[in-house]
Amino acid sequence: MDFPYWTLLVPLPWVVIGVGAVVVLLYRHGHRDRSWLLIGAVLGPLIVPIAVERAKERSRRLKGAGAHASTERTADRGPCVLIGVDGSPESEEAVRAATRLAAPTAGRFLLASVVSKEAADGGHDEECARAEDLLSRHRRSLPEGPVVQTQVVAGQPAAALLELAEAEDVDLIVVGRRGRGLSRAVLGSAATALSTRSRCPVLLAAPPAGRT
Repeated sequence: MDFPYWTLLVPLPWVVIGVGAVVVLLYRHGHRDRSWLLIGAVLGPLIVPIAVERAKERSRRLKGAGAHASTERTADRGPCVLIGVDGSPESEEAVRAATRLAAPTAGRFLLASVVSKEAADGGHDEECARAEDLLSRHRRSLPEGPVVQTQVVAGQPAAALLELAEAEDVDLIVVGRRGRGLSRAVLGSAATALSTRSRCPVLLAAPPAGRT
């Protein structure tokens, strides 16, 4: 008797709903552990309430991220500039643009890198280490004069940077137009979210020469 191949389609909606919930509700809100895809495929629609609850979690500033100076207000010295870096060529350009345009007048540079929310629970030490190494490298490249601080934040990139900017009374945010990760259609554009939701000006650094 021929095998009823149509029976293979029965669990397909279950898997699609589960994986779709993971991508839309978890990946887009800072949960980027790939094991969530497997969990979503197994649990199907049952993952939805879990994903909704997880998506509501706010970003978290990780301890020991290298606060290299006091966080006192530097308005008397000049504005505070938040630079988001993630290792992409666009974020490298953001650091150069901030240095070129803001260094002469800035009172404080705050370099920030955003990691997945799972990293805040201690399960992604390598991810945090890479972020700290990246921040340290960029910190050394900044000119002397302005106070320089670094901060690793766990969360969704745009939301994490916005919360950090508000908490630190930032005057200007500088990021690249595009970053690392999945396509803009999946994760959304952090640059677009920042430029539309930020209470302070946002500078989107142009892609490096030769890139579009």
